Amino acid sequence: MTDKREAGLTSLQHSLCNTLFVNAQEPMVVLGPALDVLLVNRSALKLLGWEEKDVAGRPLSALVLGKDLKEFSDLAALAAKNGVVRNYRFYVQTASRSIVRLFLTVQALNDEAGALNGFCLYLSPVSPDEWSALKDPHVFRNAARKLGRLTSIGQLTSMFAHDIKNPLHVILSTSELLRAQEGQPDQVRSGAELIERNARRASKIVKTLLDFSRSGMCRLEPYDVNEAAEYSLGLIDSALKAAKVRLDRDLGKTPKVFLDPHYMHSVIYNILNNAAQALAGARDAAIRVGSGWSEADGEVFLTVSDNGPGLEPAMLENLFQPFFTTKENGTGLGLYLARQIMDEHGGRITVSSPPGGGTSVSLRFRKTV
Repeated sequence: MTDKREAGLTSLQHSLCNTLFVNAQEPMVVLGPALDVLLVNRSALKLLGWEEKDVAGRPLSALVLGKDLKEFSDLAALAAKNGVVRNYRFYVQTASRSIVRLFLTVQALNDEAGALNGFCLYLSPVSPDEWSALKDPHVFRNAARKLGRLTSIGQLTSMFAHDIKNPLHVILSTSELLRAQEGQPDQVRSGAELIERNARRASKIVKTLLDFSRSGMCRLEPYDVNEAAEYSLGLIDSALKAAKVRLDRDLGKTPKVFLDPHYMHSVIYNILNNAAQALAGARDAAIRVGSGWSEADGEVFLTVSDNGPGLEPAMLENLFQPFFTTKENGTGLGLYLARQIMDEHGGRITVSSPPGGGTSVSLRFRKTV
């Protein structure tokens, strides 16, 4: 009878393990006392793109960036002391070497004698609003008043973007046909190339708007900020030349960071365009684009500076508020969305304007490769 009972308990334990861990909807990972990966359930494998054989038995560095290992070790030590640490903001590495942001709960696992057996990690993917709100308490204070407006803008953005796609396709197709015709004068051919180039850029912007209206989630991958800057500079180069704005480059050597090129191109272009608009009518107008590695802050930076009239202190305080704008036809969402995107990257955006004039906008990235 005892053997039958033990066999029944073993079967029940197996069923409980399958139900509560292996097939659970919540992504979970079990680590040993030395922080090596012992078990990964199906939801976690799906979230991170791993196969069980690729991570089981491997050290924690398979899931966590090297520069974040100490932070996780401290987190595990705190969980071992207190029993659990809940909803800690953290990044975990995927099979494709991108990273996902999570609310991480670490539960200490102890045996009957109270000795530490390991840890159970609960991985909760984070929405952009939750991620940014932890840094920005004012999001909650203004949410009730602005949520309806933001929702409406999202709906309108999606609707207009869909409507713009068709005429853009016609413009792009016509410009391609015009450029392909033989015997065209150089002026006509160069004009067709300009139309095609800008139509393609507009198409990318429309896709960005559609993507953002659907989810707003960035897909982070190793990328060079200088490459992102050069791409955006290529888009605005002709406009700067037409406006007689001098462009100074000072792009230093930097490690790659985790970013979404698609969204970052839009952010950088928007900052460059703001700087160009601030220089309208100015003499000796110049924009400087610089990048580098800040050893003191442990950050890669990309800074766009102009020698325009600068900003008043009251303007600086409100720059990142939704719908705040000093432009007659501005939406007041450019820098607000830029900050949301930088928050999703685990970075930050800063703006400074010294009394002597000029404005500097700096993108700071902490998650290096």
